[in-house]
Amino acid sequence: MSVRTFAILIMTAAALIPVSQAHAEDRSDDGLSISGDVRIRYELLEGQYRPSLPPNDDALTIQTAIAADYRTGPWHFSAELVDARGYWIDAPGAAGTTEVNALELSRASIGYRDGPVEVTAGRLHLNLGSRRLSARNAFRNTINSFTGLRLDWHGDAGDTLTAFYTLPHTRLPSDRASLVNNRVRWDRESFDLTFWGTHYSRPDLFAGITLQANVFGLNERDGANGPTRNRKLLTAGARLHRSPEPDQWDIDFEGAVQTGTVRQSTAANAPLQDVRAFFAHAEIGYSVDLPGKPRISVLFDIASGDDPRSANFTRFDTLFGARRWEFGPSGIFGPLARTNIISPGLRLEATPGSRWDVMALWRPAWAHNRRDRFGNSSLVDASGTSGRFAGHMIEARIGHWLIEDTLRLEAGTALLTSGALLDAAPNAPGFGDTRYAYGQMTVSF
Repeated sequence: MSVRTFAILIMTAAALIPVSQAHAEDRSDDGLSISGDVRIRYELLEGQYRPSLPPNDDALTIQTAIAADYRTGPWHFSAELVDARGYWIDAPGAAGTTEVNALELSRASIGYRDGPVEVTAGRLHLNLGSRRLSARNAFRNTINSFTGLRLDWHGDAGDTLTAFYTLPHTRLPSDRASLVNNRVRWDRESFDLTFWGTHYSRPDLFAGITLQANVFGLNERDGANGPTRNRKLLTAGARLHRSPEPDQWDIDFEGAVQTGTVRQSTAANAPLQDVRAFFAHAEIGYSVDLPGKPRISVLFDIASGDDPRSANFTRFDTLFGARRWEFGPSGIFGPLARTNIISPGLRLEATPGSRWDVMALWRPAWAHNRRDRFGNSSLVDASGTSGRFAGHMIEARIGHWLIEDTLRLEAGTALLTSGALLDAAPNAPGFGDTRYAYGQMTVSF
């Protein structure tokens, strides 16, 4: 029996068990719950920064997610269908497998808890720590999924330890014609790509500060996913975090180093390189105890880029992390990424009403290594003569719960000014500043 067939049987069985039967166990969280949401978003981009694409682009994306959870005593059965589709997608265009993954069983698992230990097996989402290295995507239209085994230990002090061994899903289809037509094709997982590791979290270590530490491994080889660079990466990191509170300073410091080996190219006979990469994030914020709960924060990110003259490979791989809340909207925009970047920033957030939230962000950005491709842009100047400065990214966003917890409206805009690197790189498209806007509606039930 395949993993997908097994998961569908789990979801069906959970739906057939009467909710009243679960309540007989006298547990407040026992029973069947079904939830979901539908999000419709329109995106518009002018002044394309990516090479070999038209100057303007737009897309209408729709994400539908339906989840079923059944709990009885120590058992937890869980399943979620996610349908991510794109319309008005140009060929060529920026939209790809991050926007389209039609009708996929994204999550389907069985969990069992005995005291402080919980074991989960099946299809999973891995939302770990800061989400910079492993995340269930929030803004992106498609979601990272994994098949494997997860173990969670819950300590008396509120600390948790998570260990996992998984096969990341390769989103399918990936060819342009199938994406444009929202063709349904089940995602693929195999032992040719494995993701494993541990994550530890200790709340209130001192002065309200949470300590988190992680070790993640990624092993890749040629096989079902075609020729690869045979990444064998070990990423070790730690984080100190204090959540925002009125009239108080908050912090978020995180860093990671990455070692291992990678081939110079996807060619089977390409020589191996040792990996020596890193990233760091620093943020200090203050929440003013005033109406609207304004919070201002300064932030700084650095992630190493690769120098082709070096014997080592030094570009940081962000693994399965998310980036929207720090580097601006992803979708068909998303020029900044946690790789080959140096970027300070200034952010202002407020909630002017019980159902309103606003945010503004400013980030100038430089390439960490001027000879490597910049961020998520595919722009590269191997000679380094174009310099490091990419430009300024300015973003503004507003959200409103029209019906609390049920109907949310959101709109945002972003501007990426074209700095020397984006203007002068040999493969720069030459369309000038990039302007982006989106509007979306989310219905939850």
